[in-house]
Amino acid sequence: MFHSTFMNMLFPFFNLWHRLMAVGIGVLFSMPVMLAQRTDQSTDSTLLQTVVIQATRTGAHSPIPHTNYGARDIARQYQAQDVPFLLSGVPSLVESSDAGTGIGYTGMRIRGSDPTRVNVTINGIPINDAESQGVFWVDLPDLATSAAEIQVQRGVGSSTNGAGAFGATVNLDISRIEPEPFAVLTNSLGSFSTAKQSVYVGTGLLGNRFAFSGRLSRISSDGYIDRASADLKSYHVSGAYIDSDQSVQFHLLSGKEITYQAWNGLPAQYLDIDSLRTYNSAGTERPGTPYDNEVDDYTQQHFLLHYKRNLSQQMSVQVNGHYTRGYGYYEQYKAGQEYADYTLPPLVLGDTVLQQTDLIRQRWLDNDFYGGTFALRWKPAVNPPLLGKPPEFMLGGAWSRYEGRHFGDVIWSAYGFPDDFRYYDNDATKNDGNVYGKMELHFRGGLSVFTDLQYRAVDYTFLGFDQNQQNVTQTAELRFFNPKAGLIWQFHSNANVYAFWGVGQREPNRDDYTQSTPESRPLPERMNDWEGGFRFRKSGHEMRLNLFFMDYRDQLVLDGRINDVGAYIRTNVPDSYRTGAELEATVQAGRQLTFAGNVAISRNKVKRFTAYLDNWDTGEQESQLFEQSDLAFSPSVVARGELRWQPFPNAEKHRFQLSIAGKYVGKQYLDNTENEQTALPAYFFSDLRLNYDLADWLGQRMSLILAVNNLFDATFISNGWVYRYISAGYDDRPNNPYTRLETGNRYYQAGFFPQAGRNLMATLSVRF
Repeated sequence: MFHSTFMNMLFPFFNLWHRLMAVGIGVLFSMPVMLAQRTDQSTDSTLLQTVVIQATRTGAHSPIPHTNYGARDIARQYQAQDVPFLLSGVPSLVESSDAGTGIGYTGMRIRGSDPTRVNVTINGIPINDAESQGVFWVDLPDLATSAAEIQVQRGVGSSTNGAGAFGATVNLDISRIEPEPFAVLTNSLGSFSTAKQSVYVGTGLLGNRFAFSGRLSRISSDGYIDRASADLKSYHVSGAYIDSDQSVQFHLLSGKEITYQAWNGLPAQYLDIDSLRTYNSAGTERPGTPYDNEVDDYTQQHFLLHYKRNLSQQMSVQVNGHYTRGYGYYEQYKAGQEYADYTLPPLVLGDTVLQQTDLIRQRWLDNDFYGGTFALRWKPAVNPPLLGKPPEFMLGGAWSRYEGRHFGDVIWSAYGFPDDFRYYDNDATKNDGNVYGKMELHFRGGLSVFTDLQYRAVDYTFLGFDQNQQNVTQTAELRFFNPKAGLIWQFHSNANVYAFWGVGQREPNRDDYTQSTPESRPLPERMNDWEGGFRFRKSGHEMRLNLFFMDYRDQLVLDGRINDVGAYIRTNVPDSYRTGAELEATVQAGRQLTFAGNVAISRNKVKRFTAYLDNWDTGEQESQLFEQSDLAFSPSVVARGELRWQPFPNAEKHRFQLSIAGKYVGKQYLDNTENEQTALPAYFFSDLRLNYDLADWLGQRMSLILAVNNLFDATFISNGWVYRYISAGYDDRPNNPYTRLETGNRYYQAGFFPQAGRNLMATLSVRF
């Protein structure tokens, strides 16, 4: 109640701010200004990054491949799109959006690994959903505004909290404290009625001890896809106390999203029809016009508490507590629903027996997630004889508990349902704990050695099927040991080489458990990750080459098989792998021109894979064996380059930067069968961005970003889904636009997610 009342009281003030800033943007467009490069509003010296120990963060001289987005990078690029689109420049990353605009439901794959295999933390606190293991960025809109740094570790990464990382780890640092008072007003306007308004204020350090800040944001968009609208609201409140020996910091992050569903994708039959490219099937089961409330409505609140104390000059400890509250539902109009599917008998009306009815249902998730983490760091003052500087040790760990309530309500029906009928209700709990030790030894001659040992325990209790296919409460207990080791040799002041090996293990997700029996339950996944490379940096030039081999055991994939409870679930494939090279380069051509780019070339294979297809005529399944087939959603080439022009590098008040970026994503398959008919074609798109800063004219600094996304209006699809079946006696195509004929008596149903063509966005930010 507090959340809703607070938001409703404050957000009307955005209407006036929105209009004033829109006028300001219009005025700036007409100004004959001298343009200059945008810089971050605060320099590194104003970021007290030692307030929170980032135990999950890796350092500049780590053997783990990683990319850092500092506050300056975020400020230069971020407007309103979600974090996956902000991180577009990370090697091997492919971003996608259900609505086609980067606002609403978005996701990313790194090295072909889906969002459930990408571990995400905020200040070291896990935010992946404990059951589905994914991250729903839509629940925390405008999170990038609060971030001082975002670090992306590729591969298994260092020991972290939460579910195991297979593709990457994303660490967001929101512990920024600025010493001086500030207020930042931001307004963005763009295509598809996109708008963002935010107010971000801070007290600075009061008496060199206390600091408080707050942010209030709203993002809205109609979306590129029909009715794929998003209405997103959030706030972030923080407070801190700092002295010479200790610090305390508190954060409250809250997000509220109402997003019209667009997750069905574009039907396969409409793929080549330009006039239907934005078609959305969600809500169309209602006769006449689509149902207007086919939405996802969810609220999520995060409470973070960090306490750090310096026990001595050599030792410090940090203890963190967290609590996440999430609740909401998605609503659907469903036509022709069987009463039996909702645990009700057929409806008898006189001499008529009704087996089906239209209804509106809500599927709810109401959960609590809480726990704590700790990290103890020790750097002894005395060097052993062979070391060039003192060794570093860390002991850390975490414990968390998830309590999830899943239930569904029928809120309206044409016939036969009681009011607010609850047709399913089940709970789940998950306890997750880990402890790890890290050690770094720095030898003379530039050689450093790194070790990281983690033990993780997971206990998951849920309502699932037993051997008799009865729903009963079950528990799964898993124990993982994840060792990691690496070395780096700084053989020259400007260059080093490194090698890394690590083990990652992760548990199956909720559906894998609830839609199986103990006999058909899949095994956990395991990966051995080998990384090695070379880094060079001198006078504005930088080059990084990373080679990787990710060897999977029992990777979970969809193969079309039906298990012993009649559900399509993921199954383990014994052997699969990803191997490749990632090359990054930055070249400074004088003081005005900079080129930065990367290319990832990889081979992603499952050694033996059996696909199963339903035979609609016989009710059986038929199988087909594939060898050395490509893993789904794993392009062999991902490349991005950006050219930045800064014509007045020495200007103090006027700073201008013009950037053009291009990104290429190779062909992807929707499943592991390498079927060309459902492959996503390779695509290339370009973005143009202009950054202009003007100091001491309106407030301390006024910043403008003008962006033309997808500059050359490329037509491309970044995501999709597919289901294949056999039928000689029935052709479903006239009744279902998702169905297409593959060959002979084989069909497939597929949905695709087109991304927006050329679109514009302007952002005006004023700092006082």
